[in-house]
Amino acid sequence: MPLPEDRGRQGDARPKVHRFRSRCLELGRRLRAFRARYGLTQDEVATVVGANDGTALAQWESGATVPDGQRREWLSELLDGRLWPELRASLIGGDAMPSRWNQGTRWYRRASLERGPRESAGAVVAAIVQDLRATGSLGALRRRYTEGDGEWAHTIADQRGLGEQCRPDMRRIEDAAFGLRWLEVTRGLCFDLSRSLVPQLPLALLNPDSHDGRSDA
Repeated sequence: MPLPEDRGRQGDARPKVHRFRSRCLELGRRLRAFRARYGLTQDEVATVVGANDGTALAQWESGATVPDGQRREWLSELLDGRLWPELRASLIGGDAMPSRWNQGTRWYRRASLERGPRESAGAVVAAIVQDLRATGSLGALRRRYTEGDGEWAHTIADQRGLGEQCRPDMRRIEDAAFGLRWLEVTRGLCFDLSRSLVPQLPLALLNPDSHDGRSDA
């Protein structure tokens, strides 16, 4: 939906148009900040706000157009946290290891080769994995991801004084932790996250066809 021409800004006494424009532009700014905080792509968000793909979201964020009708309502609900479960569920669909978790695990496997990342990102990954070890099935693990507070991983990092340092990687940190717990449940592994993952985690275990979800009880 194109933005209405805002002649009210030139003093022609149409304040409602100005307020509409400002409110809708603010949605675009909030959307951009929301995606940055949670490491989401425009295509991922499009799924739950009724857009066909990320093209519409790019236009909303730039201020070229604004969401109309139901899509505007869904976007407002998402930004207010009311569609968080639906968004998270859309990211981990299917029976195999969710691709986000796989990608996050691959990222941390590489990063763990160096001491610095192990002591920063690794400390947060380890804390999340430890918490997730109370979750004993794949179904429960998926529910934990879907229903969890989007601030949970940020809070864990902040508690360890690593919030600012890890903030750019929080999406990958959380996904890596869920991916590692997935491997523990399906493969009976237990990772020592104070050490590099490379010798502990053969890449073959991260191939998509190596996870059949049979432990999803």
